[in-house]
Amino acid sequence: MEDALDTKTSHEYSRSSAEFSDHDSATKRAISEEVGVRHLAYASLPPTPILPSPPASPPPIDRRTLQEPLMNQMDDSLFSLWDYLREELLATDFDSHQELKWERVSNFLSIPYAIEKIVGFGFILCLDSFLYTFTILPIRFILAIFRLFDNMFSLSTKARLPPSQKADILRTLLVVVSVTVLLPLTDASKIYHSIRGQDTIKLYVIFNSLEIADRLCASIGQDILDCLFSRSTLETVSRGTSVTPHILRPYVYFVLATLYVACHTLVMLYQLLSLNVAVNSYDHALLTLLMSNQFVEIKGCVFKKFEKDNLFQITCADIVERFTLSLMLLVVAFRNLIELSGSEFDFSGGFVMPKSFGWFRGNNVLWTISYPVLTVLASEMLVDWLKHAFITKFNHIRPSVYERYIDVLCRDLASGSAVGRLGARKHSYVDQSPLVARRLGFSSVPLAVLAILIGFQSLNLVLSHRLYGEWSTLGQMSSVEVLYLVKCLAIGLAFWLCSLAFKVLLGVNLICYATQRRGGMETRAVADVVNDFGRDPIGEGKEEREYNKQLKKMIDDWRDDATRVGEMGEGHVDGPTRRPALEDLTRFTMVKRIW
Repeated sequence: MEDALDTKTSHEYSRSSAEFSDHDSATKRAISEEVGVRHLAYASLPPTPILPSPPASPPPIDRRTLQEPLMNQMDDSLFSLWDYLREELLATDFDSHQELKWERVSNFLSIPYAIEKIVGFGFILCLDSFLYTFTILPIRFILAIFRLFDNMFSLSTKARLPPSQKADILRTLLVVVSVTVLLPLTDASKIYHSIRGQDTIKLYVIFNSLEIADRLCASIGQDILDCLFSRSTLETVSRGTSVTPHILRPYVYFVLATLYVACHTLVMLYQLLSLNVAVNSYDHALLTLLMSNQFVEIKGCVFKKFEKDNLFQITCADIVERFTLSLMLLVVAFRNLIELSGSEFDFSGGFVMPKSFGWFRGNNVLWTISYPVLTVLASEMLVDWLKHAFITKFNHIRPSVYERYIDVLCRDLASGSAVGRLGARKHSYVDQSPLVARRLGFSSVPLAVLAILIGFQSLNLVLSHRLYGEWSTLGQMSSVEVLYLVKCLAIGLAFWLCSLAFKVLLGVNLICYATQRRGGMETRAVADVVNDFGRDPIGEGKEEREYNKQLKKMIDDWRDDATRVGEMGEGHVDGPTRRPALEDLTRFTMVKRIW
């Protein structure tokens, strides 16, 4: 009986002691939070010496109750000189977080491979869309014309041209009309020398301005072409339609589309010739152009807050920029090859080459021409690597997000193919050009018009070097000229057939690749949740995140801020934030961002 009483007494004593200890710990916590002497414990970092600001009017505290715990905590916070020296000279054991920090480094190092993988895939998609205008579209145009004449001479009133074939005819006419308008207005030699002779406006300013104009034209141009090739617009262009105000809408859209293609082609032509001036300059204009353009791109993207949807837009822009720049550099190299091969200069005699052509002199003309091209492409690749590596580092985005970007492009590619049309399609466009080009924002029509203009001018340059004179009229052509013209036509036809075969093989392989990736799309979508909004930072443990939160609370104290006075457009200071009205705004009102 006494043992039972002793046992009961001991249990009650232990329970009361536990309650007392819990109450004591809660009291200590309350004391620490009130007086501001609570320490931030993080294993890898020393305790912060920063103490929060004292409250403006602290609540009343029972000093007799809090005196003893307060003195104990103050004694624990004090340290002697010997403790300081021992901590500085002998303390070497900290909790290591190398495995957490290594994730940042490994992600940083894996970004170049991830970038080149998606940029390479997007480059092939842009090439497929670019070749479509020269290979598939002419065949579709011929079939549409045959169908149009068949419907015109048929007696049936129900025979109508499908909207897709109407779009093919309008797209081909858009290219032909744009080339016809721009061909007499664009003399490459005059534009080249006008850009080269600029003294007041530097070359890098011209190129950056043209780059901005190119993006603005691509943005509005895609909307104009979608309006022209929409089903509601094309259905009004048919035989037997009643005359209404809507019947003029396709013609208005076609005129707007022609103006857009002409303006965008002129911007691209000036970009091409500005790049040619930088390559052929005898000073370091190419180096200046690269430094100004690339550093502005890095500065404008790296030090900003990004989510994975914004990063996808930047990636699409980099894909289109890489393809457009590669095509322009190819044209520049081809024109320089024509000029150098058709000139009478002797390279072995010490001919003075532009400094942008490199330091290797001699008879190797291909290396002389390809050196500036490789320099520009290498700098573009390096800047893309650094830009995406630092964006993902600062915003804690893992490189697996680029696999999801490829999945999105593959889904668009598969849905726009013949296989994808068997199932449900999210978007139904009348225009049968590659659907993925809309996602990338690739302007294929102005680029095709630019290629045709440069092709005509280069062909004229080649023929002038070959014949050393002007062309004779058709009735006065000699047998040598006729034979040479037939050879050129045969070579052109063979080149077109090779391009058509290459386009078909490229399209088949792209569809096969996009279909094969469908199996793992759901798995990659589930794994990509780590890149969603509100993600945990990379390379930080739980203790470090808690330490940073507590440190932020100590630094962001409302007692340290000045008294805020509401200005025009900023709403009430104490009330909830609201969207300001236009009448309340001034030029320098900080709503979200001024510039």
